[in-house]
Parts: sequence; C-alpha cells; structure tokens
Amino acid sequence: MAQPAPTRPAPAANAPRVIPAPAQAQARANEKLTFTQGAQHAGAAPAKPVEAPKTVATPAQAPAKQVAEIPARQAEKPVVEKPKQVAKLETGPAAATSAVPAAAPAAAPQAAAEPESDKPEFRWPARGRIIQGFKVGANEGINIALPEGTSVKAAEAGVVAYAGNELKGYGNLVLIRHPNGFVSAYANNGEISVKRGETVKRGQAIAKSGQTGNVSSPQLHFELRKGSTPVDPTEYLAGL
Repeated sequence: MAQPAPTRPAPAANAPRVIPAPAQAQARANEKLTFTQGAQHAGAAPAKPVEAPKTVATPAQAPAKQVAEIPARQAEKPVVEKPKQVAKLETGPAAATSAVPAAAPAAAPQAAAEPESDKPEFRWPARGRIIQGFKVGANEGINIALPEGTSVKAAEAGVVAYAGNELKGYGNLVLIRHPNGFVSAYANNGEISVKRGETVKRGQAIAKSGQTGNVSSPQLHFELRKGSTPVDPTEYLAGL
C-alpha cells in the first residue's frame, strides 16, 4: 500500500516576508517612484531634481589667451657719412707719417723741349773762342773770334739759300738750308766761296773769316734757326 507524501507546514500568518537582496533593491525603487507620483497627484510641488554643482573656473584656472606681441620697431639710426679722405701735400715733418698719400704734382709741360734722340747734331763751323754768347732779343747766335782768312765750313749738308752782303750789319753772309728743317747762317766773312742754289756737304769750306759788317775784329757770327726761330747753337754743336 502506498504511503502518502509528506505535507509542508503552512506558513504562519504573521511571519515576516523574506525578500531576496536584489528584490529588495527593486522594491525600494518602486516605493520611491510610488511616493513621488503620489505627491504629484496630491497637488504638491514637484520635487526639483538635485543638480550637480557647476564647476566655475577661477581666474587662475582659466586658460590665458595667447596674444602675439609684436616688438616695438627700433628707431633707425641716422647714417653718418664718414668724412672723405682728401689727399694733401704736406711739407712739414708729419708728412712722413701721414696715412694719407700725398697727391703727385702734375707734370709741367715742357716748353718746346726736344727729346735727345730727335735733336740733330751739327759740327762747329770753325775752331775758336766764343766772345759773345746766344741771348734772345740781343744776339741770335754766337760770335767766334778767328784769325782773318780762317776757313769757315758748313755745319751740315744742305743747299745754299743765300750768298751776298745785302743785309746790313752781317757783312758777307751765307745761308744754308738743311733737310732736317734747320737753317745755318755764317756772317762777317772776308770772302764767300759758294753760290746760291749750290749743294754743299758737311764740313765743306764755304767762306773765309774776315771783319765785314758791324764788327771791330775778325770773327764769325754763326746762327742756327729751327724754321724761322733762332736757337742756341751750342746745344746742337757736337764737333768739328
């Protein structure tokens, strides 16, 4: 015969109700919701939700704005020109230590000076002592003291341009024109041995010394002219 199944005792009427932990949390949430809704239906002011306090940034916490600062423009310095160095010609002792070189003096132009290589050479027309020298405006040649009858010779080859005594003061005169543009003159001769237009050689006898013209003793007045300009014969005479 089968035995009957055991029966569970019935819970007491006043025994507390045991609610599991998760169920307890849910029950409290429901109770809070039911309380809030009940207060709203009763005409009470709705509960203000609690707001989290706002965090206000203090001046120390506020990020500083970055401002680009432009440096003030510096005033431009005036350009001061350095004084220019001027070359000075100094004559004192400081001239030797001066840093400024002295300006070279301008070369003075040479007045009608001929280079030595271009200066022609003539032979002496006779050997004797010069008793009167060349002087511009006073004596346009040289006077050579000679014994009367001494041979007078051509100073350079050329053509006889004049032979006569028409020029006052010169006596018996011979003029020879030379290829280099010079003219030689032989005056105060005792006699003449050449004619006008005759070609003569260097050193050829053309006359004999004497005392004709405006002289007081036997002598030879000798001149050299460059074109028509008288020059000092001694600067051109090189030998006999």
